[in-house]
Amino acid sequence: MTIEQISFRDFIRGSIPSDIVKLLDKRTHKSKGIFVSPKYADDVLEFIALKEKKRKSAKKKALLDFVGAFGEGSDETHQALKASKYE
Repeated sequence: MTIEQISFRDFIRGSIPSDIVKLLDKRTHKSKGIFVSPKYADDVLEFIALKEKKRKSAKKKALLDFVGAFGEGSDETHQALKASKYE
């Protein structure tokens, strides 16, 4: 597997010198994206899906920690829960 950095203009012209290409803006030298060859596309998509699943579960856990409900329902309002949390 080879990774190279090329400009977006060169990419548009059809220059794809390696398996993974990092696209850069020539003037600002900022990353504009990546191009992955079909050989590695499934692995990359699987990795991104796993990372997104972890991010969502961490966000859900943080929300449940804030509310204080791990399966236990509460009839209190949001303001009451927040007030009791910081007493």
